[in-house]
Amino acid sequence: MVAVKQLAVILGGRHVAELTRTRAGALRLTYLDDARRVGATPLSLSLPHDIASHAGAPVGTFLRGLLPESDSALAAIGRRYRIDTRDELALLSVVGKDCAGAVQFCAEDEIEATIGREGSLQECSVGDIEIRLDEMDTDENASWTMPGEHWSLGGTQQKFALRRQDDRWYVAQGAEATTHIIKPGIRKMKAQALDEHASMRTARIVGVDAAHTEYTSFRSQDAIVVSRFDRARIDGDQVVRLHQEDLCQALGDNEKYESEGGPSALDIIRMLREVSETAGAARRNVERFVNGLIYNTVIGAPDAHARNYAVLLDGDSVDLAPIYDVASGFAYDPPTGGRRVVSMSVGGSFELDEIGRDAWSRFADAAGLDVDHTVARVAELATLVPDAIESALEDIDDYEGYVATLRERLLSELAARRPQLPAS
Repeated sequence: MVAVKQLAVILGGRHVAELTRTRAGALRLTYLDDARRVGATPLSLSLPHDIASHAGAPVGTFLRGLLPESDSALAAIGRRYRIDTRDELALLSVVGKDCAGAVQFCAEDEIEATIGREGSLQECSVGDIEIRLDEMDTDENASWTMPGEHWSLGGTQQKFALRRQDDRWYVAQGAEATTHIIKPGIRKMKAQALDEHASMRTARIVGVDAAHTEYTSFRSQDAIVVSRFDRARIDGDQVVRLHQEDLCQALGDNEKYESEGGPSALDIIRMLREVSETAGAARRNVERFVNGLIYNTVIGAPDAHARNYAVLLDGDSVDLAPIYDVASGFAYDPPTGGRRVVSMSVGGSFELDEIGRDAWSRFADAAGLDVDHTVARVAELATLVPDAIESALEDIDDYEGYVATLRERLLSELAARRPQLPAS
């Protein structure tokens, strides 16, 4: 494939920037004049449009956040299109028309077609989806033990996106938008997709804003189906893209784990206060983030890092998005000799055994939050979650016995840890 030197950047159906490669090989993003007007939506909070041109690390961080993390997924793209998977510009030239958020990338001669949403929907059957799930990596040795303290260490999740319309599934081609993400779960871990669905549904039941999920059987293959919160339907069948970015992109941070130099909860709260349009919006964003942080900690979610939080951007408005990719670690035994940890420290600790009332009090004080209110919310969620898990799992068919096992494991670990958390 001929080396890609330039791509047009489309945001919300408007040509807003050019992405080019400098002579030194760095990537440069240059906003068009019209995209720099007051009230225009930026591509990223880390790439503000009051600066006409950005180059180097901030651009690379934003672009990498749009690409698959899975090495196998990147390798498949590289083989299919014969491109270097280390070249973000080349990758976006072939997969950049349906990214997260409202951003799209295309060649200069494709701008009109991309803005005009030229493309097609190719219907796919349940059997087609079954085959696609079956072709993803399988692991006959899947167990109820975690492969590492953080699941990403055992390999990032595989997934694909489809359009659902009138209860039918379609492959979105060209500039058409997808509406749902389908994931078989982490294959090294038994029923991980079911665990994620139960965790996400439980969050919604207890009042934590989370993306909508379904646990669906595609014949022999079970998967979690996630509704994209960065898509909206208007006028029936038309799907529009809503712009969003994860918090690593927003902060311009390559690392997602705080323990490896990535964003901390305090970093995120500070940023939300700085970028929110009004004082009221800042309070709401911080409250929603802290709500998600508490929930992820109560259920022992090991991978609730900054890439699993996002903001929706619309002009000057910044709103924290629903949480996503949330799954309790309590369904699984910790790795041999390992600890149960979280991705974002609370009161200076990553270890769940050390995160009780005192840790939450220290966190709230450092974050400038009402300590009593924060501790009370921890107690409230810790009380509500067990019954909510029962409700989240009650309508799922249990052909293989995974639902019963998952319920028992989650409730047992929650009960064992309840004494260390604040009482309601």
